Amino acid sequence: MNNPLPNHIAIIMDGNRTWAKNNNLLTIKGHEKGLDVAREVCIHSNKLGIKNLTLYAFSIQNWTRPKVEIDALFNLFIDFFDNKSKFFHDHKLKFQPIGRISELPKKIESKVLSLKASTKDYNGTSINVAINYGGREEIIDTVNAIVTKKGAKNKINEDLFKENSYFPNTPDPELLIRTAGYSRVSNFLLWHIAYSEIDISDKLWPEFTQKDLEESIQRYKSIDRKFGGSSKNG
Repeated sequence: MNNPLPNHIAIIMDGNRTWAKNNNLLTIKGHEKGLDVAREVCIHSNKLGIKNLTLYAFSIQNWTRPKVEIDALFNLFIDFFDNKSKFFHDHKLKFQPIGRISELPKKIESKVLSLKASTKDYNGTSINVAINYGGREEIIDTVNAIVTKKGAKNKINEDLFKENSYFPNTPDPELLIRTAGYSRVSNFLLWHIAYSEIDISDKLWPEFTQKDLEESIQRYKSIDRKFGGSSKNG
C-alpha cells in the first residue's frame, strides 16, 4: 500500500511529567520541554505539507491535577502566547483552539482568542490545539448545539453532527499518534477518530523528534485501510 500524505494528524502528547521525573527535574520543566517539541512538530508538519495538526494540550480531566501544577502550566501558556508564538506568524500557521475555551481563566482565554484572530487568514498548517477539551464533552456540546439550533425533534445524522462539532470544516484525522507507550485514547476526539490509524510511540513526548514524526507517517502510508470493507489488495 502507499496511502497519500494524511490531511490530518492528531497527537496525544504524553510523557512530559515522566520525562521530568526521569531527569530529576520539576514537573513544569517537562511541560516546558514538551512545548518546545510541539513547536518543532508544528513547523515540521507545515514543511511536510500536513494541512491539519491537532495537539492535545490540556484536557478537562487535567483539572484534577494538583493546583500548583495547573497554575504553573497556565503561567507557561501565558508565556507562550506572549513570547513564543511568533512562529505562527513566521510560518503562516493558523491557530485553531478547540474545547471549552470560555471556561479557561479569562487572561488565557483572551490570549487564545487573540492568536486565533491574528492567524485566521494564514494558509499554512492549521494547528488545532485542544485546550480544556474532552471528547465526551465535545459530543455533549455538539448535541446541545443541534438541539438549540434545530429543535429537539430534528433527526440527527452524521452530516448534521459534523456541522455542529468543534471541527465542522476539518477532515477526520487519518493518523493518531500517542507517545509514552500507552494505547488508550484518553477522551480525545472520540467522534472523529472512528477510522483513524493509531500509532503508538514508546518515546516520551519531550523526546519525540521530527524523524519520529516522519517514521510514523511512513508506517501510516503502508497500512491497508479498509474502513470496514474489503482489502484493497484483494
